[in-house]
Amino acid sequence: MGLSGRVRGTVRTGHKPQVCQMLSGSHQSGPGRPRATMLARMNPLEALDVFKRRVVPAMRDRGALTVLLTCVRWIVGYVLGRLGLSEASKGSFTYEGRRVPYFRHNYHYTWLGERNAEVALAKELFEAHAGEKILEVGNVTHHYLDDVDHTVVDKYEVAPGVLNLDVVDIDLPEGSFDLVVAISTLEHVGLDEDVLDPAKPARAVDLLKSLVRPGGTLWVTHPVGYNPTLDADLRSGAIAFDSLKALRRSPSRNVWRQVDVDDVWDAAYDRFIFAAHGIVVAEWTRPLA
Repeated sequence: MGLSGRVRGTVRTGHKPQVCQMLSGSHQSGPGRPRATMLARMNPLEALDVFKRRVVPAMRDRGALTVLLTCVRWIVGYVLGRLGLSEASKGSFTYEGRRVPYFRHNYHYTWLGERNAEVALAKELFEAHAGEKILEVGNVTHHYLDDVDHTVVDKYEVAPGVLNLDVVDIDLPEGSFDLVVAISTLEHVGLDEDVLDPAKPARAVDLLKSLVRPGGTLWVTHPVGYNPTLDADLRSGAIAFDSLKALRRSPSRNVWRQVDVDDVWDAAYDRFIFAAHGIVVAEWTRPLA
């Protein structure tokens, strides 16, 4: 859907810098810079730098054998998923009593991380809101879904049709959208920026709520453990939603099961392969009156 109203920001076009990590994932770190380029595009010095920054600390914390087994498991999972043979690429998971097929896409190897569940749920949501006005915060679904025609804002990603602006600087009339979506994006706000601002996600959520029309929905997925402050604010209700649902990853495979939200907060975020082991799905509906 088109964007109406006034927005402080610009639309940039051009090639998107890669945000894949040495192994997998989609999270960024630092003020507007990707964590690392694709391994295939690294020169030897870059690869050595990644080794020193990621592999060496992981070996120190976990032990060389554990890191080696993690890498082997990742490679096997990559090959099986690439061939469409793994459960994480061809199976399904139960969510709210229904079976949802895992979403498989080569971009960022969805079968290796939380995208196989997150995008699957987002795809259902978009289909349910077909023809309505949608805002996506963070340019995620354009990489995975065909015929994405909704408004997208992303502070850093340079891509056709993406409005490059800070989420707290969106300046649109109240109630502009039927659906506002943020897929594993708000955990970066106030954290992976020049200035650390732990209170910024709360301001972002307040602004996004104001953009939802009466009866409309704000829908957010959040990788547990990436931003402990945001974890705490969601858990305590300091950042309030109508419902919090949770998915937890199997310890050894990228398959997911729905659990009570109280059973997901201890899920660790794996910063070696940049993958969540727990996802919170937060929903808020703006009252009609």
